[in-house]
Amino acid sequence: MMLTGTKTTSIHSHAKEQTGILTIGRTHIVAEGFRELVASHAGTDITVDAACYSNSFNRNKHLDLYRAVFVVIDSPQALDESIALIEGLRADNLASTIIAAITGSGTYNKMKYYLAGADYCIKFNRTPDDSAEVFSEVFSSPEWQKKDNLLLDPTRMCLIGDYKKLDVSFAEMKILEAFSQTKTQILSHDEIAKVMGLNINFYDPRALEKSISRLRGKIKGMYGTNAIQSIRGYGYRLIRGLISTT
Repeated sequence: MMLTGTKTTSIHSHAKEQTGILTIGRTHIVAEGFRELVASHAGTDITVDAACYSNSFNRNKHLDLYRAVFVVIDSPQALDESIALIEGLRADNLASTIIAAITGSGTYNKMKYYLAGADYCIKFNRTPDDSAEVFSEVFSSPEWQKKDNLLLDPTRMCLIGDYKKLDVSFAEMKILEAFSQTKTQILSHDEIAKVMGLNINFYDPRALEKSISRLRGKIKGMYGTNAIQSIRGYGYRLIRGLISTT
């Protein structure tokens, strides 16, 4: 039996259409400077464009054609504006990986960027070696690689992909379904507990962590992908674009 479907095929096709990277900064100078930094690490076969998110920024641009969008935060004064920008980008684009790239000094609340729709919030220091390590992490991430696209079938309670079928429990199916239906792909501990039917006032966090760990292990064992990642002090996030629902 062939375990692929039209939904999975369409996702693969869309992923192939996404090319290049876009860097967005408060000013053209900031955006262009970061574009040059990205281009030096991305490889010659990847196009890197730049734009500023001032009033001249064309928000109707086909951003969904970019595999990744770096939003550069070069000062604490850019905090509110950059968060609003990420929210706007994510509202119209559920496919691209959005990275909040903090290059300025000061204290930043990463959770605000995650909840706005960013997939990563990364602090860039001034040293070349540090930048190389950070970009290596980004370009080796599951979002960038997009090796697998899995289809969640709630009727048969299973994941389908790469000609393999993984059975999941009802609770696991509801968790994956809840993840895939959020724009941020993030769920808090309480939100997961509620999906699992637990009393959010009295549930054991260790039991929830064990359930997520078991589900994560099953997916990794079958498909080799760390699908669910922990967000310290908040909850968990699902790798963007990995799982779709019928």
